[in-house]
Amino acid sequence: MQWLKGGSGYTEDAAIAALRQSYPNLVDHQRCGRDAIVWRGQQQELDYVEAERGWEIARAAIASGLYKTLILDELNPTVDLELLPEEPIMQALLRKPRDTEIIITGRCKNLPAYFDLASVHSEMICHKHYAEKGVDLKRGVDF
Repeated sequence: MQWLKGGSGYTEDAAIAALRQSYPNLVDHQRCGRDAIVWRGQQQELDYVEAERGWEIARAAIASGLYKTLILDELNPTVDLELLPEEPIMQALLRKPRDTEIIITGRCKNLPAYFDLASVHSEMICHKHYAEKGVDLKRGVDF
């Protein structure tokens, strides 16, 4: 499941397509969000609707026990932008089937409480980014 990624042209699209081609009955992919970057303080009603739609799909997938691995791509910034509350995520993670691995990705300014439930917590830190100097974000690299 990917949040904040409506539209197409993302760098992971080729990898997902290759996985689906190699494993057509084993890889599911869902995406939600507008085809735009969601900035803090500029969230639109559609951003909340799409975030919730994505969560309902992810929650059902977690509870189903049908998946060995679930990747919840960009869930962290979705929560950080307050598009989704933390508590339902915490509850879903506490109730997940024992043999289901869940990978949650994305940068966040404020660490969510569900990080405490993780068996592994890795972090990539951006120390410098050209967008901070007003340079436009690059399609395929930043979004």
